[in-house]
Amino acid sequence: MAISVLEIYKMFIVKEKALYTTLNKFKVEGGLYIGFCWIPNLDNQAIMRQIESMKDRNRNIETPQMKVIHQHGIKPPTLFRNNDVTWVFQEIVNTYGIPNYKEVNPTVFTIVTFPFLFGIMFGDIGHGLVLFLVGACLCLFEDVIRTKAPAMEGVLVLRYIALLMGIFATFCGLIYNDFMAIPVWIWDSCYDLVEIPHTVKDGEHERIPFKSYFKQDCVYPVGIDPAWHLGSNELTYLNSLKMKLSVILGVLQMGMGVCMKAFNASYFGNKLDFYFEFLPQIILLLALFGWMDVLIIAKWLTDFTHREYEAPAIISTMIDMFLNGAAIPPGVQAIVGSAST
Repeated sequence: MAISVLEIYKMFIVKEKALYTTLNKFKVEGGLYIGFCWIPNLDNQAIMRQIESMKDRNRNIETPQMKVIHQHGIKPPTLFRNNDVTWVFQEIVNTYGIPNYKEVNPTVFTIVTFPFLFGIMFGDIGHGLVLFLVGACLCLFEDVIRTKAPAMEGVLVLRYIALLMGIFATFCGLIYNDFMAIPVWIWDSCYDLVEIPHTVKDGEHERIPFKSYFKQDCVYPVGIDPAWHLGSNELTYLNSLKMKLSVILGVLQMGMGVCMKAFNASYFGNKLDFYFEFLPQIILLLALFGWMDVLIIAKWLTDFTHREYEAPAIISTMIDMFLNGAAIPPGVQAIVGSAST
């Protein structure tokens, strides 16, 4: 096997640069180098054994003298022990900021929330399955790929996040009932569709209109009824649904982030942050956007059939909280989606 001399020189230069960069951090007193370093408690004994064995490996090296300092008043650095699953999520969190020593690590929650929120945005059964299969192949054939194609190392580190994003994208696609922009009729629809015997001009194309009749007391088992994809108000209904779901989940995630601040303040005994940061933030979040989530869910659970004019407009209600003291002006009507075709 031929070895490039240039690559050997590059490795030597990198090694020498790292060596002298570390030595420059030491304080020199004659022939003595003094430096401070942090050693994790779990690795303390192993490092001590390595230092003690230095004399046996090379008699020309003098064994370094170690002194453990406990009372230093210096804030320790943060160390996270990651594995192949958590590493990529830790990198995502670190791009926004590395948690301080002994603070709650958001990576634990990001392992679930990040791919799930991606699935909400990318919800499609077809595309999700493709992403899932790619992630599954990278996980199952990791050793083969690493051996046969070393250039794929950068892709292999993303195998678990690709797998999770594919799972959640497929799940959300099932909820949206969307397979590459085509509805899937897995179960019988709750609407009886009757074809009207004439065509309707729709731009440059002609389409066959349908009239729908809702089946009494019918509930579609999972996800959105595919009949909605045939309605003229499909885009309005689906966009409204996805927007409200995003608002609910977004408020939950923000609330979880604010609660982490409470955990940190409580652990470190920082009463100032707890009472004057956490409490105002969580009260404001729940009083505004939490209340909006309650309105959305209450509106979903209320049957406004034949009394659509009574359905409150959530946006107008939120605005009136500030302008009219939460009073709902008379005549406000919500746009309630229906399966009109």
